[in-house]
Amino acid sequence: MLNLVKFIKSYRLYIAIFFIVYLFMVGVFYFTSVGAESYRILLNMRRYLPVALGVAFSSYVWRTVGLGWRKLLPYSIVGISWSTIHNVMSYIVDFDTATNINNYAEVAFGGYVFIFLVVSRSLLFYFQKRSNVFLDLLYGFVHFALLLVPMMEIVYYLNYKASFSTAAAIAVLQSNPGEVKEYFLQNMSLLSGVSISVCILVLVILLFKLNQINHVLCLKEKQLKNGKGLTKKILVASVVLCLSVALYTPKIFMGTSVVHAFDGAKEYLRSAQKFTEYYRNNEQNLNVIKSERHFSKPSTIILIVGESAGRNFMSVYGYSANDTTPWLRTQVESDSKNFLLFNHAYSSYGSTMQALEQAFTEKNQYNNKEFNQSFTIIDLAKKAGYKTYWFSNQSVKNTADTPVQLVARTADVTHWVEDDPSTQNRILYDGDLLPALKMVNPNENNFIVIHVMGSHELTLHRFPPEFTKFSQPGVFDLVPNYEDSMAYSDWVLQQIYDYAKSNLNLQSMIFFSDHGANPYRKRVADNIPFINFRIPLIIYLSDEYQSLYPETTEALRAHKNQYFTNDLLYELVGGVLNITSNHLEQENNFASSEYKYTRDTLKTDLGRKGLNEDISEDKIEK
Repeated sequence: MLNLVKFIKSYRLYIAIFFIVYLFMVGVFYFTSVGAESYRILLNMRRYLPVALGVAFSSYVWRTVGLGWRKLLPYSIVGISWSTIHNVMSYIVDFDTATNINNYAEVAFGGYVFIFLVVSRSLLFYFQKRSNVFLDLLYGFVHFALLLVPMMEIVYYLNYKASFSTAAAIAVLQSNPGEVKEYFLQNMSLLSGVSISVCILVLVILLFKLNQINHVLCLKEKQLKNGKGLTKKILVASVVLCLSVALYTPKIFMGTSVVHAFDGAKEYLRSAQKFTEYYRNNEQNLNVIKSERHFSKPSTIILIVGESAGRNFMSVYGYSANDTTPWLRTQVESDSKNFLLFNHAYSSYGSTMQALEQAFTEKNQYNNKEFNQSFTIIDLAKKAGYKTYWFSNQSVKNTADTPVQLVARTADVTHWVEDDPSTQNRILYDGDLLPALKMVNPNENNFIVIHVMGSHELTLHRFPPEFTKFSQPGVFDLVPNYEDSMAYSDWVLQQIYDYAKSNLNLQSMIFFSDHGANPYRKRVADNIPFINFRIPLIIYLSDEYQSLYPETTEALRAHKNQYFTNDLLYELVGGVLNITSNHLEQENNFASSEYKYTRDTLKTDLGRKGLNEDISEDKIEK
């Protein structure tokens, strides 16, 4: 008993550190969790015990070798940042909607990082015979590197009012260097860029200064502390602890949310890779019955995939600030018989890849199909007797094989503008796709997919300077730039239509967008507002098409004010092709009288929101 009392008196400061750290970690987990079961709380109470002991012991070692409390500041900042920032951000974002939030790994990781860095630096200092600037720099750099993730979490939250998630990680992995550059150009001014650079430089210098250890002064402090130094037992325990934590910390890091987000994104992409294998092994299972009615000569059907085209900003849909779609507006107003405008189309998601993997395949929000086990619009067109083409101004260099790319490569003929030698070393515009139409043989039946860049960020780079109408040439201005990109896309659509009608016996042209946008607000990967789901859907049907397929034509006309989500595009394409198939559900077919969906039954945001929740469909949130 006396020994215990003596121990407590001798080490009361470190015992207090243990209890403070332990209660802090348990408190962070408890107060930033939602729906945590009692067994999970008890599990984490046990999990944090060795971490708190390690923090107290490492603090003892730090002081015993003669280092001052103030020098622990950068280590404490790193540990506390990891233990709190993600948990607090995710709780703020999701506490009122999530049923379960349990971010324990960050709390423990922050503690283990503190232990390893403090003990390793203490041991290096103990065996040093003089000051070492290299170690000061090294530990300053390590602290900076470790702080990057928490700092980026804060920046992400301040920009998007969301915590970093798998959806955000997918967006990162599918981006290429050009898109990253354009993102920063659009979302960061020169002043903010310089400010951030200065802040980073100041932080690096500050961390270096905080990590500077004046060996002589510390030795004096050590002598004042009676100069005992490390005993052999404490030295061995320190080495064992340092090695143990070094081996275990990577494991706990793999349990952090940022790693989980990227693991989920990578798994999503890995799963997509099985797509080609499935098609090769199951192609014979796709049965397509073609219509017995035929066009008078070889014909063409074109599907144009817009990018970030929000119908709230299209004059063809009533946008009045500027005439952003003059050709489409004129065609719909003067030739509504052939140009059918659908008033209530939505995207299934607010990001290209997840939206289009469903639009191009059987997979949708209402079934349990996986992308890699689904047939595609290209498969349907081939089975219907069409030669298939895929022309794209999207970038595919330096990106993982996304679902969109995998579908595209199954077409008979593919062409990406960025692969054209004549377009190297300059900004690529959607007009650069137009020459590709000459690759199409007018003496064959053709199904052409044209994937444009449309109004993708950075919109200032989506139209040639000579097409500037609403902004100043070369001047970054979000809303006018977005309007100009819309107007240029409208011109590109006109050129495609004119060429195909004159040269390829165009029978139908479908135009829709992957998702919408709002240039007044920054785009987000989570908690996406409805304006980012509202998209255009306009279908051209020739006179011959309408005469040959009156049932399809009438069904489409009847649905002009019906609601639609673009994950049902696969069935719509099958309907326009006038085929039946064992992999084509007529109740999902917008071009069929059997179409079953309504505003009350349709979903968006990958099934998380109902369209009936969009109570202000025409509202633009500035």
